[in-house]
Amino acid sequence: MNLGRVLTVAAKEVRHLLRDLRSLALMFLLPAMMLLIYGYGIRLDLRAAPIGILQESQDADSRELAAHFAASPAFQVVRRFQDRGALRAAIDTHQVWAALVIPHDYPRALQQGGASVQLILDGMDANTARLLRNEVLQVVNNLAQARGRPSAMVTVEMRTWFNETNESRYAIIPGVIVMVMGVVGTLMTALTIAREMESGNVVLLRTTPLTRGEFLAGKLLPYFVVGMLDVAASVVAAIAVFDVPLRGSPLELAGVSALFLLVVMAQGALISLSAGNQVLASQMVQVTTFLPAFLLSGAIYAIANMPEPVQLATLAVPARYFVALSKAIFIKGTTEGVLWVNVGALSVQLAILGFAFLRRGRVLGLR
Repeated sequence: MNLGRVLTVAAKEVRHLLRDLRSLALMFLLPAMMLLIYGYGIRLDLRAAPIGILQESQDADSRELAAHFAASPAFQVVRRFQDRGALRAAIDTHQVWAALVIPHDYPRALQQGGASVQLILDGMDANTARLLRNEVLQVVNNLAQARGRPSAMVTVEMRTWFNETNESRYAIIPGVIVMVMGVVGTLMTALTIAREMESGNVVLLRTTPLTRGEFLAGKLLPYFVVGMLDVAASVVAAIAVFDVPLRGSPLELAGVSALFLLVVMAQGALISLSAGNQVLASQMVQVTTFLPAFLLSGAIYAIANMPEPVQLATLAVPARYFVALSKAIFIKGTTEGVLWVNVGALSVQLAILGFAFLRRGRVLGLR
């Protein structure tokens, strides 16, 4: 092996890298993003999980139990319920992840050596529900030990709403559908427009009366149809193969899926204009779509359990809103608040991305 020839080839490659500063920047950006997202965004423990307490008994023992939950770093008591109707509404709208019910007879039963409390869990995220269950038992046991009484004196009766069997696939499958749609929709659009720019076909289009908007609509239409067929196939597979219940309206699911697909396709179109070639476009899709959709959308890891700066960053991730919609429609049958808040956020993102594409689309040379 001739070292001089090796160094010559290496020097040539360095010049190529320096000429392609976007690819070089991406090489440094990807590891940095992965380190930050994995380091800050993923937590396998609970911190300040939002819970509510329905204290039917107002005696000292009940207040002591409620105070221990308020003092625990694993929980944040965000609601104090007056009745079970308010408790149900809070869990339906995902205001709280769990609710503790301290019954009327708690003090009397505690004196008799056999008190019990009820824990109602939101089963939309089975993994988070399991973590909550373990932390609640830990708090109850710590309280019993602090009082010098056996932990069996207070038992926790648990009920999991919307996912009574605690099946993790109920939460995972709707989230996976979102990630598949996000990556495929963005990648298909990014590659097809980048291909036109890379091959020089855009130059020929400048001699036609085609406008930027018409070019975008024509490019997106076939892939939009393919994407919606993918959605239909994924939903059928979720129901028929994985036994995930679809408790909401199929029309609602189709509508929000179409909106999300338009958002990610507009995102892909904008990426392709910035990249200019298929290789860089595919790399940018992985960084801007796949990683955020996997880690910052709430599909796998609860957003509320992330640090506040990371939670703010998730507001820019379209998959965040569709994950909430998909899980709510599949598992809860959705609620008006969840539906319109997330649909509104996706609509705003679609408007911003569409406007940005039309502005950035000037590089195509079309009207």
